[in-house]
Amino acid sequence: MTKHCPQTLDAVGIAPDWPDPDVLLEDQRAGRSLQEHVRPRSGTQLEGIRFEHRIVPALELSGDALDFFQLADGRILAYLLDVSGHGTAAALLSMFIKSTVRHSLVMHPAVTAASVLADVNQALLDAGMRKYGTMICLLFSPAASLLQWSYAGHTPRPVLWLPGQTPQLLEGQGQPVGVFADALYVNQQLQLPASFALCLCSDGILDALPGDDLVSREAALLEQVQTAGGRFSALAQALLVPDAQPDDRSIFVISRSVDE
Repeated sequence: MTKHCPQTLDAVGIAPDWPDPDVLLEDQRAGRSLQEHVRPRSGTQLEGIRFEHRIVPALELSGDALDFFQLADGRILAYLLDVSGHGTAAALLSMFIKSTVRHSLVMHPAVTAASVLADVNQALLDAGMRKYGTMICLLFSPAASLLQWSYAGHTPRPVLWLPGQTPQLLEGQGQPVGVFADALYVNQQLQLPASFALCLCSDGILDALPGDDLVSREAALLEQVQTAGGRFSALAQALLVPDAQPDDRSIFVISRSVDE
């Protein structure tokens, strides 16, 4: 059978059925607008805790996602998610995970940070998505000033800034969601002081930091948080540099009694 190139088909009056690039771009931009719309407003305060964030997608759509909201028992759940890859498939998966987290809370009112990650992991495996994500889930108990968190392979690790102290990385480990059926997620907990800032980033931020490996770049991130004094605006200005990046980039700062 003779093979025809697109030019040959055009020459005989048969237009190739290629998608219109302008239509595809319009769809992508509509999707980006939807992602931004469903994302909670940056600067929101819940029980005296302030949530500030910015996501810069590598393409129009982002595989990075975050959410935060108050539970019926007064606790506040927050998470940062980084789906493998970027673009449409990653964006759709991030929306699926957002829905899964909300469903987990309905099914398990006594939720923990680790149980949320376990539910997301199982939902991805059951759906056969063949994609995975890294995730950090946090539960704040404002009345008791307690923070509970659990990891799902997320890097860089969150940085905890306290006034007058050297910033530190929150310890922990865990496997990404959507890969292993026997993945184990562990809860960790610490007492929060009256004033703090918790700075979370997706791994796209690592490209803006000096260093040859994760250890050196996390050390550079600690320095940036120290210089910024835990302030979101200063950290975003330093790390979300106006330059082409190969990956989605996100900054999520959760703070209490930290002046901008």
